[in-house]
Amino acid sequence: MVNVSITKEFTWDMAHMLAGHEGLCKNIHGHTYKMQVEVTRKTGDLITTPGNSQEGMVIDFNHLKNIVKDKIIDPLDHAFMYWCQSPDSLEHEIAELLKKHGRKIAVVTYKPTAEEMARNFLKILSREFDKHDIIIQSVKVWETPTSFATARQEGKYDSEQI
Repeated sequence: MVNVSITKEFTWDMAHMLAGHEGLCKNIHGHTYKMQVEVTRKTGDLITTPGNSQEGMVIDFNHLKNIVKDKIIDPLDHAFMYWCQSPDSLEHEIAELLKKHGRKIAVVTYKPTAEEMARNFLKILSREFDKHDIIIQSVKVWETPTSFATARQEGKYDSEQI
């Protein structure tokens, strides 16, 4: 059996800091992030309904793009990713100052590493695409052109598993 998947790439700019990190990343800094989202269908490899405008597709690339932009890209683009449980008081002060001045903040409950982002984005997107008979196979998040993290859907798909 052939299993067809499609992948779409996204980019956004965002700042963060890594509290407790021994290197330079403990400072506030930014990246142009790149993300690839790979999807496949839960049932069958392609839409086969005659007359359906998406016949012969896993999902329309535009539909994939719109969902990922709505759930991930738009909330993060040009934001400061704020780890609300950070042990670093400076991170809390920065977030408060940005809020006070009406700047964009994306609040997360995890240390904002590429690995944690990939895992969280997979979880968010899996819940959303489950409604469309789509499985997120993998999410890759690049922090730099040469460094990325991958979160993969393992085993049989189960939205409660993540």
